[in-house]
Amino acid sequence: MVEKNDQKKCRDISTEIQETLAKWGKYFFYYYPKERRIRPSEFAARHMGIVENVADLEHSILMDRIMEKEKLLKLFQDIDHGAKTVSAKIQSSGKDVVYQISMGRIQGGSQKQPEYVLGLIEQIRADTRQNEIIQALGSNFNSVYYVDVDHDKVYAYKVNSAVRSVLNDTLKAIPGYESIMAEYVGKVVLTEDRETMLYETSIENLRKQLSMKKAYQYDYRIVRDGKVEYCRAKFVNTSDGGQLHRMVAGFSDISSEKQRELERMAYVDSVTGGNNYESFKKKIRDFRQPGYLVSMDIHSFKIINSICGIIKGDETLKGIWKCIQGILEKDDLAGHINADRFVIYSSGKDQEKTIRQLQQLETILAELSERLKVPKLIPYFGVTKWKPDSKVEEVYSEANFAKNQIKDRKDISYQFYSHEDTIRMLEDKAMEDEFKHSLENNCFEVWYQPKYDPETERMVGAEGLIRWRDEKGNVIPPGKFIPLFERDGLIKVLDEYVFRKVCMQQLEWQKQGKEIIPVSINLSRASLYFDSVVSRYQQIADEIGVKTIWFRLRLQRAQQLTMTISRGWQISSMTMVFHCL
Repeated sequence: MVEKNDQKKCRDISTEIQETLAKWGKYFFYYYPKERRIRPSEFAARHMGIVENVADLEHSILMDRIMEKEKLLKLFQDIDHGAKTVSAKIQSSGKDVVYQISMGRIQGGSQKQPEYVLGLIEQIRADTRQNEIIQALGSNFNSVYYVDVDHDKVYAYKVNSAVRSVLNDTLKAIPGYESIMAEYVGKVVLTEDRETMLYETSIENLRKQLSMKKAYQYDYRIVRDGKVEYCRAKFVNTSDGGQLHRMVAGFSDISSEKQRELERMAYVDSVTGGNNYESFKKKIRDFRQPGYLVSMDIHSFKIINSICGIIKGDETLKGIWKCIQGILEKDDLAGHINADRFVIYSSGKDQEKTIRQLQQLETILAELSERLKVPKLIPYFGVTKWKPDSKVEEVYSEANFAKNQIKDRKDISYQFYSHEDTIRMLEDKAMEDEFKHSLENNCFEVWYQPKYDPETERMVGAEGLIRWRDEKGNVIPPGKFIPLFERDGLIKVLDEYVFRKVCMQQLEWQKQGKEIIPVSINLSRASLYFDSVVSRYQQIADEIGVKTIWFRLRLQRAQQLTMTISRGWQISSMTMVFHCL
């Protein structure tokens, strides 16, 4: 009875000792050399999350939790070969700790062969390698690896659970760096990012990058649960002398950070750092008072980029943005659209306030030009009314329309939007679109206005006048389409059309035996700007079969200019006259 009590007392003491040691991070295990089997103590098993059992050394939970497996096996080999005690610091594989593992032989039945070995696992603070990792990364990464570049070995320091489920078997074997990266990229990384990532994270590229700087990072995308997420890989050279012998690799999920970055990019202008158009639209919708919306542009801003360079151009845009901020009052707002285009909201119903702001901006932009030593910054503005609940895009379009009305003028700097101007623009656009169809279908008619000698009352000539009849049979007055066609260049085609029609009519009258009388037509100044105008009209006359001696072309501009052209052409006024010499 006494013996049993003594045994129980010894067991209780042993348990108490183990429990106390466990509180200090120390755990026992037993090693049986003959069978090369290992058994954790109750507290060690509990710490490692296993049911207490006996397992082969190579397949034990202890080997699974150790990063430096070769180092641990060397300890057991030393014991097997006769060492009485052994001890070493061993890096764990999944925790931020280092184990101090010590073993001592307990003699049993044979002196040469111990019956068992008592081992002690002591959880201690991280060693130099751990400190390297912590200092090198400086942030919280989901997975961290220590890479021995010289020996091509990767030791898992901390592994994300999702990664562990994919690469667990590979990590147990202490893989080579590029082999495990290839496996990770092939199984986890988004298909279109794989090739680039393999290059960016290759030892070849890392040697190049880490020779110039201590750390290098690369962002990439993975697929997790069918969803694309953003990750970041960071590599830190922990070698001495600038060479890459060892490094720390950290991998982290940055989806939330990337989302914030994307949101920032969506609303912050990359050049000025202020509101972009999307941000402007978002903010102005919250403004509940009327005002004026201004579309702003800079005359010939491209010259600055061409002459001074893109960097100077961006510097100028930043300066323009600061100038705009300087003229804004409370409740005003501005945004950068792109290039040299800006938008301004001037609050309140006071139109004069808005005009004063624009004039002030003109002045300070001129000063900015001198300060930056760039060509003079000459802004021009389109202005329209802003009402609460208006659609920003529509109002901005109105301001743009007003601005474009004066883009080729330097005598005025701003233009207010007019609905009538819009209607006129739409009508002009419709006429431009209809021009070719009408020309092909002879909707343009030449009317002849006779000229009479007042003394004899005899018809001595005529003037060919162009008229345009629409599909409904209505005649469009020349004053409506001639100025339009002069602006857009279509007048050259129309002038040639009229010339051809008059030539054909003169030829027809000649065939009918009628008296040929002079017929005048007006040529647009725009047509006469072309160097080949004479040869072109000569070609048309030749095609129809009309002799050029019938024609006299007179051009008159600001000063009288007269020149004689071969084969009977004479230019001395802005009228071409068909007559019989």
